[in-house]
Amino acid sequence: MKIKTKIILFLVVLCFLHSCTEKDFEGPSIEILYGDFELIEQFKLTNKNPSFLINEKVGFHCEFNKPVEWKITIQGLSTNAKKEIAGFSSLIDSNSIVWSGGPSQVPFFSEESCAIALTFENEIDTLRDTIIIVSAKSYENGIWVENFENGVPSDGLINYNTDGGGMTFSVSNDDPLLGNSYFKMGGRVNWDWALGSLDLPIDIDSVISQAADDLYINIGILSDLQDLHTGQFINILISEETSVYFNDNPNNNTSEIFESTMEVYKMKVPVDWDGWQIKSFKYSDFEPRDPTSPGVIFDKDPNNIRAIRIACQACPSTGVQENCPENLGKDVRTDIDHIIFTVNSALLDQ
Repeated sequence: MKIKTKIILFLVVLCFLHSCTEKDFEGPSIEILYGDFELIEQFKLTNKNPSFLINEKVGFHCEFNKPVEWKITIQGLSTNAKKEIAGFSSLIDSNSIVWSGGPSQVPFFSEESCAIALTFENEIDTLRDTIIIVSAKSYENGIWVENFENGVPSDGLINYNTDGGGMTFSVSNDDPLLGNSYFKMGGRVNWDWALGSLDLPIDIDSVISQAADDLYINIGILSDLQDLHTGQFINILISEETSVYFNDNPNNNTSEIFESTMEVYKMKVPVDWDGWQIKSFKYSDFEPRDPTSPGVIFDKDPNNIRAIRIACQACPSTGVQENCPENLGKDVRTDIDHIIFTVNSALLDQ
């Protein structure tokens, strides 16, 4: 019995070794993987003068002798805008590795010259090229946009704590993200979480067919690091209430369709950076504001979206709710611009 067992084990080992022969080996050899890096085909661009405004793209091509970690960096020489594209492969294929004119984060590219560099992890080689942007990409192609170029919409509702100090809930034009205007949201309310909010009605049911996983809410947010209030954030609320009017009670400055008894979803966004940033969120990632609210079915249907609320909030630094005493006397700044709904991808990925 022991002899039979040994014979069987020997045959199993023999079969295993046979399956690992050089004949069946897939991928590059050890010599190539650990050998010197070599360029097989030069770095090439498919378009040196792109017009992104008419949806032209730039494709990138290059081939190496082995898979490597690579990164393409595009730098605007006037705006200092930057886009990075990275991957791991032995081939950069211009059919799939393309740039449509957007940055990885603001600032945006303009009509300008751009320096392009292809670098490789653990390699000293850097391949370079340049392009000239003939026309810059537009960021107005959403299914719903609010950019405050004509002020706050006439049916928009602004509400803020009038007992606070330095409250700035109004349109300004000194530092917009895009265009000429933006909405300032901030001030100083040391004793409470809520500073104020902006409510805007939305009508997209006739132009959208995507599911919640394919709808993106994008918003530009401005702050600064000078004497930063470390507990500041905004809450983005989306209402799917269909039975109550947006401004059902004209005697107050807030919409009635964000109540705890309604189908409302939220996203909390801590604001802790310097300058403008665009933040993008899938609608499917929003959470019910009050998930235990009796009788409310949270089935998240983009066709039922009726309004958005942008609420400026901060951790109290004094009073009965004191949680952040280190922020006493500090102003909150969560300014916003260019709220835009896009489908299938975030704004900067389009």
